[in-house]
Amino acid sequence: MNDALSYEDFAKRADEILGLIGRLRLGHSLGEAIDLAEERFVVGEANAELRRFGEVMVLARRQAVIQSQLDDDREALHHGHLDHEELTSVGHHYEMLRREACSYNHLLRGFIESCGQYFSRHELMGWLTSASAGRGVWAKGEVTGAVSEIALHAALQGLPELRGLRYASVGEDLIGYDFVGEWQGKLLTIDAKTGFYRPLLERKHGHRHLEISVPREVVKELRVNHRGLALLRRQVRQVLGRDFSPGYA
Repeated sequence: MNDALSYEDFAKRADEILGLIGRLRLGHSLGEAIDLAEERFVVGEANAELRRFGEVMVLARRQAVIQSQLDDDREALHHGHLDHEELTSVGHHYEMLRREACSYNHLLRGFIESCGQYFSRHELMGWLTSASAGRGVWAKGEVTGAVSEIALHAALQGLPELRGLRYASVGEDLIGYDFVGEWQGKLLTIDAKTGFYRPLLERKHGHRHLEISVPREVVKELRVNHRGLALLRRQVRQVLGRDFSPGYA
């Protein structure tokens, strides 16, 4: 990690990216503008943290559009009265877009984990809102989802009874897992939810699957606070139905 980086470095880079895309849009399509900006600020960037930030920013507008298309496809699949051929076509398009959206979520989560000390949640959402042409609801949803996963990951890492814990791959995420590990020697998958829901343990695809809510209140800025860590760990242990020694808390 480059300790010389600061908030000002990221703010300056955000302005550079937004400025370049704005100028390129005068004579290029959005796709061409994104590709040219990516070449400069991602492929051509030597610093790993600024390169990751460049990718998050450059792809934000495309991802916000993808989310809108996903919403349209979902509506058509559920209520569009499509024939078989149309269902197949829209379904394929929907799954392709889901993969792209999921990949971006993983990218954003990794960026926040490695660089979140440089800026606030509000600042990050502001950059993403500008980069996505004013789609503030999309930006808020992306950041909230990523931070919820980061918070739950931090809590789960403090549970020694969970073995081999890791983030799910994109493919695993697409079938409903945020984390994969072992509990009592058997596969356990975990999904992070936002909002207030009761913890749920069920069987999914033949193994145990746990859903844990991550309320906004347990996260301070872009990191989970100590009270939040304790709450999330307590919820996991309670729903798994085991007694643990006080030393684990």
